[in-house]
Amino acid sequence: SHDINQAVDFISVIYAEHGYLTPWKLEDRLIAAYNPRLPQGAMDIATMFSAFEQSRDRLTNYYQKPQTPLVMGLSSLYEQTQNKPVSIFEIDFSNMRGTNEHNENVVKAAYPDLSARDVSEIAMDLTDQYAFIVASAILKSVEDNVNKDRDEPVRLIPLRTGGDEVRVVAVNMSEEEARVILPEVHNQIEAATAMLGLHDHPHAKRPLDNLSNGFGAAGATFPLAADGQFNDALAVADKEISHNKVEIGRTRALYNAFAALKPTGFDLEKIYKQPLPASRYLDQLHDTMTKLRAEMDAGAQPPPSVEIVEYVASKKRLTHIPNKNAVQKMIFDTFLASIQRHRIELTPEQEKVLKIKVLKFPQEDPSSGALSSRDFPALAGVSLQVVQNMNDTTRKNENLWTVGASFHNLSGLNETLGHGYSNLVLRAQANIMRDSLHAAGISDDHFCMAHMGNGDFYATIQPSYIRDDKVFSITQQDINKVAQGIGERLQKLNETSIPDFLRHQGISPPEGLPSHFAYLENPRDEKLPGLRVSVSSRPYEIDRSLNTHGYRQGGAVKSFINDHLSAISAVNKVRWAITTAPKSMGDPNNSFAL
Repeated sequence: SHDINQAVDFISVIYAEHGYLTPWKLEDRLIAAYNPRLPQGAMDIATMFSAFEQSRDRLTNYYQKPQTPLVMGLSSLYEQTQNKPVSIFEIDFSNMRGTNEHNENVVKAAYPDLSARDVSEIAMDLTDQYAFIVASAILKSVEDNVNKDRDEPVRLIPLRTGGDEVRVVAVNMSEEEARVILPEVHNQIEAATAMLGLHDHPHAKRPLDNLSNGFGAAGATFPLAADGQFNDALAVADKEISHNKVEIGRTRALYNAFAALKPTGFDLEKIYKQPLPASRYLDQLHDTMTKLRAEMDAGAQPPPSVEIVEYVASKKRLTHIPNKNAVQKMIFDTFLASIQRHRIELTPEQEKVLKIKVLKFPQEDPSSGALSSRDFPALAGVSLQVVQNMNDTTRKNENLWTVGASFHNLSGLNETLGHGYSNLVLRAQANIMRDSLHAAGISDDHFCMAHMGNGDFYATIQPSYIRDDKVFSITQQDINKVAQGIGERLQKLNETSIPDFLRHQGISPPEGLPSHFAYLENPRDEKLPGLRVSVSSRPYEIDRSLNTHGYRQGGAVKSFINDHLSAISAVNKVRWAITTAPKSMGDPNNSFAL
């Protein structure tokens, strides 16, 4: 308690002298305050090892989700100790799936000879570029509209908090100023999306609702409380965002002030059906995106490499998939070896504090408690090495097992419970997958599991392992048991009372909740209420076109799981649309709503 209070006092003094600092810069100040004799060379090496902490999300160029709890907590501490306001811009993207479909229609019309896979990849890449531009427009709009005449400068910390959600923490900005700026943010988004021709295509789930047409984003603002509690404010913001999306859609449909910015000769019917208009539109699109990125200075830097994880693992000749603690031990041992090579002497206390700085990988996703999606590819690459090492030992030729589970109706959870409380359900779903692996006899040191965003969880599982000098195999039957267990455990969650679930978490449930998860409305399809799951479980097949490097092969594993899970989810949604009756769990890819 004394140490914590002392650290808070240090932080308060640092904030008073230097203003708000990002968590990693604050950490460096604290290290210097506690360890004034720490060798600079050791600090430089530690900074290199911890660089991944500061990397940006590739889609938005915002800081990644694992940073969110620390940024929010320290911002709240800043507000509390310095009596300075902190405002939050909470923003959701709209209709990314429908925008993918829009892009597919255009690409197919422009290039009718392309394969379906190539069309899909080009379409998704375009959607990613739109999201990048919109995220840049959001940040630029806030920056451009900040009142510059102030004692304390505004610091903006952009965060990607979910699949379609981003957040901008505005330190030293009052709630009143944030509310004045929000309409300008919406205008900047609308101008950018109009220039890209993204106001008119139908919504994937609501194709007949012209107020939902197009692609863009809508936001809300709220002040960050000094106690750091903001779930209730976030729930209110979610409702405000939904309202703002409708109002933006209404403005587009009835009076679009940005229509003049659309590409010349823009005609949705023609670009979906005729090669020449489609090609012209894509050419204009390329020029516009290049122009917008230049105007917004949106050139994202690639995140620092974490190849060191796979490199170190390759030297260890591992025979099991390392857990978080084992990975961190390998990283820190490598750090200490680098310190020794540079002939730097550290005291035990200096070594301890640098260990805190260095061990920023792997991190857990704050929503679900599973490993973060950011760190999954590197650990999937380590999993591949473990399988190769076991094959060398056993003289077998086994493939890495992969399991992907996609829990559907996250939007229903968010609308009913709000993002804060729906994260509790994400944790329950992570436990469903973890418990199913354990029940099939697969221990923690033989699999790696991560939350990939939305309701998706991926796992890699080694096909054989050594225990007491004997080789054991994880069979197809074991993997089927995992898939079936996920479905059975989700059924129990569907049968759970939502108010009782919240009470068990120490939360007083609000009025008007559905009695059970099985009756949770699905805003995307009213015929599919409740919680459902699609499961893909199969051995990894190496795609040689994606595995051209000795390290960083885990990205191919991620793509493999994503492709098969997406295909199964698409089939399930068609099948579920036929009947809403509960289904038998004999099929491990099956799902249900009670």
